[in-house]
Amino acid sequence: MLEVKNLSKDFGGLQIIRDLSLKVEAGERRVILGPNGAGKTTLFHLLAGTLAPSQGEIRFDGAAIGALNAVRRARLGMARSYQKNNLFESLTIRENLMLAASAALGKSGKLFRDPRHDAAVKARIDEIAEQIALTETLDAQVSTAPYGIRRQLEVGIALATKPKLLLMDEPTSGVGPSMIDHFHRLLNQLPRSITLLIIEHDMDLAFDVADRISVLNFGEKLFEGTPTETKGNAMVRSIYLGEREGGEHNA
Repeated sequence: MLEVKNLSKDFGGLQIIRDLSLKVEAGERRVILGPNGAGKTTLFHLLAGTLAPSQGEIRFDGAAIGALNAVRRARLGMARSYQKNNLFESLTIRENLMLAASAALGKSGKLFRDPRHDAAVKARIDEIAEQIALTETLDAQVSTAPYGIRRQLEVGIALATKPKLLLMDEPTSGVGPSMIDHFHRLLNQLPRSITLLIIEHDMDLAFDVADRISVLNFGEKLFEGTPTETKGNAMVRSIYLGEREGGEHNA
């Protein structure tokens, strides 16, 4: 589904991603771990097309996509949720989902057709709202919604585009324990037709959701394996898990 070969990204004289290679199979749940400065979010920018690599190759669903911009990659089936909310604050939750669903179904921008009354768009909104547990709050304005609800909505917007690959940058960032439990269930219930690549700092969620884990540090891939192998790896524990257990967490 996704293959990265010898990917690097330099900013001036500073190398953020260093000769990184990884392969994510269709339907896989891959979690990216690493402390601050590891290059995790920069990697997502490169995959999504919002940054151009200094060198290396990115292939998605069998095709080289390095020359494609973010919009064209999205049309191929790559969606992304961000660490910080990227929502239309003045619109309702329903209207935010409607915009994403309309675009995915090819209903947006058509003259004399209001997507609010389109049966396919309405059905997609209802489906996604149920999936992310926002059916009861569809008509709430986003600006008044609690932070956890906004995090759910951002995932819903990504899902509304019917992605083949979903990039999720810290989906549980800033939410409480009950919301983290909800994200556990949400991610585990997503169909395997959607491949997941997740940056996550909550260890329980990472080890519960992941099929495989890749660990980055200073832009390099230091380790890759199953959750059990990751937990048992001394280098990973000293670089990342050990920091978390031994004192100040700097992820």
